[in-house]
Amino acid sequence: TNAAVTTVNSLMKQKKTEITEKLRGEINKVVNKYMDQGVAELVPGVLFIDEVHMLDIECFTFLNKALESTLAPVVIFATNRGNCRIRGTEIRAPHGMPTDLLDRLLIVRTQSYKRDEIMEIVKIRAETEGIPIDEEAVEHI
Repeated sequence: TNAAVTTVNSLMKQKKTEITEKLRGEINKVVNKYMDQGVAELVPGVLFIDEVHMLDIECFTFLNKALESTLAPVVIFATNRGNCRIRGTEIRAPHGMPTDLLDRLLIVRTQSYKRDEIMEIVKIRAETEGIPIDEEAVEHI
């Protein structure tokens, strides 16, 4: 990891600035070398973005590019919007997301819990927490 830190420091020594493609390339070379040597392991992460319809077109452009990287995390987008405008454009699209990005996604539709399901969840939670609760209280909640 010292080589990576040295590379980053030498390339950014002049002034603090935006990370350039050249810097990204140098860092990727060092990381890939370490992975090839078995010194480092790539452990993908998870990125959760709530209210994804609030992102603008520049954010979506960046995300599209970032998702093509070998270092890309698993990304979970959440929104409660249907067809709405993509911020920064006049384009309307499902979930306010560019269609080229939507085409790459697995969409998991969620539904509201039913009353009896909520009651069962409350009972299980109360039991787990060691909180006594009677049926009347559960129905009231």
